[in-house]
Order: sequence, then C-alpha cells, then structure tokens
Amino acid sequence: MTDTLEHTARQIAEHGREELLARLRPAFKEAASAHADVLELAPEQLEQMVQRAADRADGLQWRRALASVASEQLGIGMGEALSHPAVARAQAIVGAPTYEESLEKLKAAAAKRPQPEPEPALEPDAPAEEEPEPHEQEPEAQDAEAHEPEAEEPEAGEVSEDGNLRIAAIHVGGIANLSPAESGIELRLSPDGLDIARQENEVLGRLAWADIAELEVPAPRGLRRKRRAETQLVVRTGHGDASFEIPGLSAEELRGHLEPMLKRYKDR
Repeated sequence: MTDTLEHTARQIAEHGREELLARLRPAFKEAASAHADVLELAPEQLEQMVQRAADRADGLQWRRALASVASEQLGIGMGEALSHPAVARAQAIVGAPTYEESLEKLKAAAAKRPQPEPEPALEPDAPAEEEPEPHEQEPEAQDAEAHEPEAEEPEAGEVSEDGNLRIAAIHVGGIANLSPAESGIELRLSPDGLDIARQENEVLGRLAWADIAELEVPAPRGLRRKRRAETQLVVRTGHGDASFEIPGLSAEELRGHLEPMLKRYKDR
C-alpha cells in the first residue's frame, strides 16, 4: 500500500464517525417525533442513543458513511467511492466490521424461507372433509405425489408464482420495536398484506392490504441527490408512516416489483 493511499485512508477514517452520526441523527429524530405523544426525549438522551447506534453500526452503514466522505474529498461518485481501496482501508482503520461480511449476512437473512401462511379456517357449519387413507388413493395419484418437484424459493426481490415478494430492508423510522438504522429487516408482501420481519422468522407484525394507504418510493431530493441515491420505501397507513431503506435496488426496480403486487391485491 502506497503512502499516499494510506494517508488518504486515514483522512477518510478521521471524518467517518462524524458522517455516520450525521446519517443516523435524522432517523432518530424522526422516530422520536413520531412517538412524542407517548415518550419525550431530551436532546442529550437522543444524542446518547445516536452514539450507541454508531457503536453498533454494521459494515454496510460504515461503508456508506466512509464512501460519502471519500466522495467529497476525492471528487468521485458514490458508486466509485464504495469500492475505492482507500475507503476499504479506512474501514479497517476505524475497526468497523467488513462491508462484505455485513452484506453476506443481509443477503442470507433475505434468502430465508418466509413462515408458512396459516391454513384458512373452515366455515362454521362446514364439516371438515376426511383425508383418504394412503391405501385408498389411486395408484396414479400416489405416483404423481411421489415425483412432484419442490417449488423453488424465489430470490429476494422477486415475485414467486404464489404471489409472494420478499425485500431486504434497513429500518429508517416509524416502527416502535425497531431501532432507527436497524438492518437485517425483511419486508414480505403476499396476498394477505405486508409482513415486517427481523432476521430469520421473527415476524414483528402484519399490515393487511386494507390497512395500507400507499407504498411510496420517493425520488432522492436535496443537494446530495447525486452522491446519495439510496432507495427508500415509505409505508403509509391511517395510523402513521414507516420508512425503510432498500439496498441493492434502484427506485425504478423497486417500483417495478411493487406495481404488480399493488394491481393484484391492493384494489381488489
């Protein structure tokens, strides 16, 4: 590693935590404002929460913060900065988890099979039909069942044949039992509505389609639009909004995944 690259990396690392904190503060302020009716936080308490969140930040959050610093210092685009060797070195200097390790964990969480949907309840007066004993089934039916291939689980961000869509996300604000900037979140859209899950199969709650007023994918705004193009999804309901950052998808790609789900289930 050249002396120039090492010097640049240390300059980036020097301002990395400041940038990380600047990215976390708006999310915490938004969450505190949304719940101000039940919990009032003093500015110093809010800042303590931001500092603790920075201490727990994963490799993805650190890489975006360091890349943002590099984008300004080196005059390069955000995409180039994310893979710049000085940024990778700066991440090692600050002692943050690696970008690749955190990305693999996020992908692994998104690829987990969603929880099986509950079976529909029988009508009150409808008796349950008895399943035939195995020996009573027709030979052809038994053979078909034995050789029926298992349905492949779709990749995250793809709509499966049964109409399910899974999207890896980072919580920005609006969900009381999720921390601002908490990663490892999965949004699962199905014929029943939207499930919000943490990590593997810990479903935090479900919004039926009737409860969802809008799924909005806002366009980037402000002076930092060119160097910060993270895609966001805002779930609007009659009781409030929840915001998520969607890594790995552009706004156009996310809208392309959501539109068929909305047409199929939202207005039915």
